[in-house]
Amino acid sequence: MPKPLNLEFSNWRLWLAITVLLVAGTLLPYKISVTLTPSLTHRVYWLIRYPDKVVRGDYVLFRHRQLSARMGIKKSDDVMKILGCNEGDLLTVNAEKKFFCNGKYLVRAKDFSLKGEPLQHFTFNGPVPKGFMFVMGQHKDSFDSRYFGFVDKSRILAKAYPIF
Repeated sequence: MPKPLNLEFSNWRLWLAITVLLVAGTLLPYKISVTLTPSLTHRVYWLIRYPDKVVRGDYVLFRHRQLSARMGIKKSDDVMKILGCNEGDLLTVNAEKKFFCNGKYLVRAKDFSLKGEPLQHFTFNGPVPKGFMFVMGQHKDSFDSRYFGFVDKSRILAKAYPIF
């Protein structure tokens, strides 16, 4: 027969462990994000919620219901991408569907999805409008701003730092 658990207040180690687990269980879901899509090379990220500033190259977590549905994400409206071109940067797209930010090559748009469906690519030449960003994945098949355009920066939930 198993020994009954000693829940007396004098058992301080047990209460300390319960407190630590409660605090960790409350805080960690808001601090860690896991992504399972092949769009990014890392899978686990540490989050800084509602950052004051994001710059080119930062990982950003943002909420976008239509986009997450299009990407097949069913449990959440949150999407994580890399900020490829920030407000005020010069975004250009050439005839070969190659995207450049301030003259630096970013990525090339594809003509068909992995399912063989034709893809419309975003066309824009000029400074990224204030309050918007061009986001992208690290995988060639990532569904990102190449196809849906700019993302309003007011949708940003967190700045993410890859853990592994």
